[in-house]
Amino acid sequence: MLKKLVILLFISLLSVQISHAEGDELPLFSGIGGSFSAVDADGKAVEFSDFEGQVVVLSFGYTNCADICPFTLGYLARLYSKLTEEEQTKVQIIFVTIDPEYDTPGHLKQFIGHFNSDFVGLSGSKEQIDYIVSLFQAKYQKLSVLNTVPTKNIRRVTPKLFSDESDEEDKASLYSHSVTLYLIDKSGFTRSLEYTGTPVDEFVSKIRGLINE
Repeated sequence: MLKKLVILLFISLLSVQISHAEGDELPLFSGIGGSFSAVDADGKAVEFSDFEGQVVVLSFGYTNCADICPFTLGYLARLYSKLTEEEQTKVQIIFVTIDPEYDTPGHLKQFIGHFNSDFVGLSGSKEQIDYIVSLFQAKYQKLSVLNTVPTKNIRRVTPKLFSDESDEEDKASLYSHSVTLYLIDKSGFTRSLEYTGTPVDEFVSKIRGLINE
């Protein structure tokens, strides 16, 4: 009898712990994130505070990324599609380029639009981008000391459009970069660090939790 009571007590405590864990709010990540200025894909100056009141999923990358960035944005597009239309109005997916010299607002808009026109692409000066990278404790680095390679040799989602015919070969830099997905609440605080390996339903549940806070 005593053995049965111990087992029942253990099961009861376990269920309470599981229930409590499921009800826990996401923690605040101190020192990751913050306010910044940038330029959006329409060439307009924006502040991160402009997105206050929305849940934000922020990532870093660049348009000449051959595999990781398209995969990440494809994952984010799938994630976004799991939300209802009403939920989508309360969520903003942001892609920050680490190559602002090549990724002009117009080209960034074309690239982002390939995945979802609701997503926001951010560029700016190198100083602005480096500041944003530092805020989120992210990293990027050129892969080659040769600085640039012909873009015709890069497998790209959207080739850059040029307004004039130029004989000069289009070249760009290749980078390694952080692949973290930053989940940010409506007040601008980072609440979770995710990756494309995070099950979509699990990520969506976290987003919904922040929407309802």
